[in-house]
Order: sequence, then C-alpha cells, then structure tokens
Amino acid sequence: MNTNNFHKSKIINKKIINSELCFIEFEVENWNSHIPGQYSEICLTAENGYQAIRPYSIASEPNSNIVGFLIEKISNGEVSSFFFEHSMIGDEVLISRPIGLRFILKNEFAPIFISSGSGIAPFLSMSKSLDLEGKKYKLFHWSKTFDGLVNYSNFSKEKNIEYHPFVTRENLTKKGIGNERISSKDFNKIDESIKHEIYICGSDSFVENSSDIVKKIFLKSDIYTERFGS
Repeated sequence: MNTNNFHKSKIINKKIINSELCFIEFEVENWNSHIPGQYSEICLTAENGYQAIRPYSIASEPNSNIVGFLIEKISNGEVSSFFFEHSMIGDEVLISRPIGLRFILKNEFAPIFISSGSGIAPFLSMSKSLDLEGKKYKLFHWSKTFDGLVNYSNFSKEKNIEYHPFVTRENLTKKGIGNERISSKDFNKIDESIKHEIYICGSDSFVENSSDIVKKIFLKSDIYTERFGS
C-alpha cells in the first residue's frame, strides 16, 4: 500500500457507547484539518504485514490534530472488532488525509441533518463547526436505543440546535424523545418555503425512505445523501 497519503496516529481516548458503537480519538501527526462531512481511511497493520483498511466519517471538529471517529461494530469485521475488543490507549495506526467533497457542509442555507444509528457521525463534525460559528441548525436522529443517541446530553443543551431524537425499540417516557419511525409529519413545523440544505445519512433503507419523504416536502431545497450500507 502507498502510505504517502496516510498519517501516523495514536489512540488517546476510547469510549464504548454500547454493544454496537464506540468513539475513538486519535492524535494525528501533520493533520491539516478537514471539511465537516469528509471521511478518512483507517489502516491497521498486522505483525505479518497484512493490512486492513476501512473508511470512517470524521466526527470531530475541524482545525485540530485530535481526530475522532464513531465506529460501529460489524459482525466479523476486522477493523471494528479490533477497536472494540483489543485497542488500547497508545496504540498506533495510520489514518489517511481527509477524503471526499460530495457530502461536505456547504453552509449556504439553513441546515437540516437527518440520521439513523451511526449515520450521526458526519453530523457530529458538522454540528460542532456550526456551534463554533453560532449558526442555527436542525438535527433529527433515529436510534434503536437511548444509549445510541450519541451526544444526546450536549445536543439537548446546545442553544443553536433544534434537536429531534427518536428511539424505536425501547419504551421511553423521557420528554422530547419520539418513538415513531420517520414520517412526513416529523417535518410539519418546518417552513418548506425557505430553502434549506438537507443532509441524510444512515442505512440504505433509511436514506431511501427519508429521501422520498423530504423530496415531496422541501421542493426548493438541496438534498445530499450518504449511505453506510444495510
């Protein structure tokens, strides 16, 4: 593998969120920031030289050499299983320079973020960027369980955000958390006559369903999608 586009990095923080998600932060050498919405490839190298490379959305704010990723555990996944079960503070890996311009935050019109599960990852970066600028945005996040509402406590307190969390597989009585799956009525209170930039990220089925819904409502808005696979 050509490692010219990769940076040496080491794990400085690891948080297991639940049985499916963990958040890992790296200190990356010679990192030259990123545009919110970009991703990087993480490369693991075994003692025998075998390398496994996987792409992950960058979930941290720009302009820092501390780079965070939200990693979903995949059954028999080489990279995700390593991070969940074996990685430790101080472990060294290679992380590529930021990649992709298709799903980046344009920041030209009022942003609406729509996500399911680990699809929240790019919006963690986008929201931090908007918070630093004091700009308002809307975030809709569907999760199977409450602990999958990554960054719930901060989103609930942030003044710039209109936050709409949903939990679909637990019976919650917590105020402000919905329990239904995505539908057109979730967007009833948004002025569709105003042009928005709408970002949708999640599984194939979630992105398909969400896109069909918002395209019928927000006729004047720009819609961008990113799929994490089913």
